[in-house]
Amino acid sequence: MNKICLLSAFSLIAGGISAQHTIDLSKVSSPSTQYLTLGNPGPAGKEIRINNLYMDEGGIPKLPVMGEFHYSRMHPDYWRDALLKMKASGINIVATYCIWSLHEETEGELSWEGHLNLRRFVELCKELGLKVHLRVGPYCNAEIKNGGLPDWIVENKHLKVRSNDPLYLEYTRRWYQGLYGQINGLLWKDGGPIMALQLENEYVTRGMIVSHLMNLKKMAVEIGFDVPLYTMTHWMDSEYPKGEIVPYAGFYIEAPWTTTGKEEMPTSNFEFFTYNRLSDNIGTDIIKIEGDVESLSGENNDSPFFTCEVGVGSTTFYHRRAVVPEELAGEMINLRLGCGANLMGYYMYVGGSNPVGEKRTFQSSGPRISYDYQAPIREFGTLGTVMQETKKYNYFMNDFGTTLAPSIAYLPKENQNRDNLQWAVRNNGATGYLFCSNYLYRNGKKDYKNVQFSIKLKDETIRMPRKKVTIKDGTYFLWPFNQELSNVLLKYATAQPICSLKEDNNDTHFFFEDDYIQSEYLIADKEILDVKVKNGSCKKEKNGYFINQLTPGKECVIEITKKDGSTVRFVTLTEEESDHIWKGTLKGKEFVAITHSALIYDKDKITLIDDRPATEIWMYRNGSFKQQKYQAAPRNLQATFRSITPMEKSQWIRPTEGDKVKRSFVLNTFSTIEQAYLRYVSPTSVRCILNGKEAKTTTMDHYSYADVTSLLQKEDNTIEFSLPTNKSVMAEIEILLKNGERIIWNTDATWLSAKDNQPVIIAKEEKKVVTYDPKEHIALYEIKAPRVSSGEEETRMYISYKGDIANAYQNGRLIGDSFYDGTDWILSLSRLKEAIDVNPMEIRINGLKSADAPIYFEKNVDPADCVNPTISGIQVKQEYRFKIEMDSI
Repeated sequence: MNKICLLSAFSLIAGGISAQHTIDLSKVSSPSTQYLTLGNPGPAGKEIRINNLYMDEGGIPKLPVMGEFHYSRMHPDYWRDALLKMKASGINIVATYCIWSLHEETEGELSWEGHLNLRRFVELCKELGLKVHLRVGPYCNAEIKNGGLPDWIVENKHLKVRSNDPLYLEYTRRWYQGLYGQINGLLWKDGGPIMALQLENEYVTRGMIVSHLMNLKKMAVEIGFDVPLYTMTHWMDSEYPKGEIVPYAGFYIEAPWTTTGKEEMPTSNFEFFTYNRLSDNIGTDIIKIEGDVESLSGENNDSPFFTCEVGVGSTTFYHRRAVVPEELAGEMINLRLGCGANLMGYYMYVGGSNPVGEKRTFQSSGPRISYDYQAPIREFGTLGTVMQETKKYNYFMNDFGTTLAPSIAYLPKENQNRDNLQWAVRNNGATGYLFCSNYLYRNGKKDYKNVQFSIKLKDETIRMPRKKVTIKDGTYFLWPFNQELSNVLLKYATAQPICSLKEDNNDTHFFFEDDYIQSEYLIADKEILDVKVKNGSCKKEKNGYFINQLTPGKECVIEITKKDGSTVRFVTLTEEESDHIWKGTLKGKEFVAITHSALIYDKDKITLIDDRPATEIWMYRNGSFKQQKYQAAPRNLQATFRSITPMEKSQWIRPTEGDKVKRSFVLNTFSTIEQAYLRYVSPTSVRCILNGKEAKTTTMDHYSYADVTSLLQKEDNTIEFSLPTNKSVMAEIEILLKNGERIIWNTDATWLSAKDNQPVIIAKEEKKVVTYDPKEHIALYEIKAPRVSSGEEETRMYISYKGDIANAYQNGRLIGDSFYDGTDWILSLSRLKEAIDVNPMEIRINGLKSADAPIYFEKNVDPADCVNPTISGIQVKQEYRFKIEMDSI
């Protein structure tokens, strides 16, 4: 119910309580702003300019939010849906690698078709109002073999890659020219979306960084890449082409490349508030000390603090199978903002699937196909766990970035003692934000009791909250102070801002309350006629209004009536509700909604996406949330699976005459053999000769086995079994190619008797092998599922299995894979070229060779269960899409 504000004594400094955590900003000096001259800033009114602190667009400071999405790792039919999900979650720049080896696997055969159609991808970004940041290499990393350099470049003995070698630079020029031919006319200066160009990646060759990067930039500019911003990743020290290229930082708390075996991740400097921008080396050249405060040195600050690889999810390496928790995303972003980051670039934001080449798969680490990255938008379009934290910070940067971007980060020196509570302030004169972190990845932290923050400014001291609180383990937040919100001066709030909404002449600002810290607001009495609070208490004080005792939720509204007749509202949501908030714009009007479904908006419609046939949305309108429910006819789909036995399609054969059976096979492929295995069973001892050499076999419990990788060859192969008189054999050879293809050669009626070249006799079946020998540590399954319906509603399969590595095949082609990590393996049935009701999928699972394998698993995984691989269940989930006309809500 509404509570009338009561008059009492107002005091900004809570009566007599001394702050436990103090920062003195009354005498600090801010660095001056100096603009960089990089490239064409673009059309009038939309100029993108970069200074040494931040980016502005049309003269307005921005804090851009950039997400990585690799067009080449997704079928183009699904680009639009992924881009709409990016846009709906607050992304405004799409970063994408142009991976040379995928476009030109064979020299001279440069392809821009299908999933490689860069121009179509960029045009789609433009249509949806998303900027584009091209990352053109030539070296990219991206967990791609050779970092995206084609094999034929790496194997060229006449050049040195990633150097100023003239021949290498000429090949690079040709690559850049090919790229420019695809995007010509789509640069920012032309009214297109391409506003930035990254050159190379992670280039750390000392003494070469400046010269090599400048050679690449000079070449790109000569070809026509004239953009507002040129960038590089900056993984080393302060060596970079200052004033020419802006260095980007990367931060991964979950970094599987830094540890091996069962070890936990070492705690890094990135988990604390620090000016560290590079690896784990303190960037002392940009730090100055003023009293007990660390701040930015204007003298050596040549470039803004921009990021391109903030890892809110994580890739999976073979030796590390970590599952990233939701809170890792929020903590990572909160830390980076508190340290002064002014462009938030996520890697990856959209997971994908590595394409398969004619010769090989392209991965350098991780699964061969899956590049899911546990991203906010996962490989097959589902929303990752980390999306909930990520998007509410995205909205904050979109709506509050204009005030945050010019604010300098100030760090109390007490942060240098890692046992102290970690906090920071970003301040621009009298206004700012306080950031706090009491979260440490995979490590507990103590609760900090009796905490109150004191920020001493030039003309006043802000203390918050009024009463000391406990900052519990796992807590992180940001609080505003002295912020003008729709001309209402918010002196401070102990609730975290999410986003703002403008409706005609009325504005609403959305906050959420931390689960462990009660919200309070202090609002200055400036041009205010009245304040009413629903689900809370309000006291009118000498110079303003103090609001506390709030019960957060959709109905927790502070309604401020201004003297000009307009209304400003502050809505305080619960932390759980904030996880499900969405913001967007339709028909030129903003909307804010709460729903547990995924949400996209396009043209004149909102679409809710769920794997349940019923959903609801709470749409905010004029001071309150209104609920709307939606229902669809359920589609109950089920998959069936069965074990495939060894030599299942093989037949028992014996010669018509003599003691030998033989067969010639042609292995006609551009690829090469990665592994090949012989399995056979016979009631007596036999010899197998492959291409003139005897296979050395091992006797298993139920069959004989041999690794014949070295005996097989491309093109012609001859296989011969020597048998005692009137004896038979049943066999298969399993061939796994480097391009992921799986081929099985079976004994059947096409084999010949070696003596007379007549077809063999199909012998009476003596026995079948019912299971793979435990010493092989493999299992195979056949999976069938109903044919999916056409349209945009996707059908996905969730496979519960245990093992080490799982590979999915259809007609022998590798179509998906997974490193087991304790979670379900998701595959999209809608994205298969052929339905699996008539062309079943085959799953081949390798088990661990030992429960003691040096692999990191989460605590819910028992490695002993992964030695003998199994599938325990498959669930088919149908996606439902509910299209909502904006006017109907």
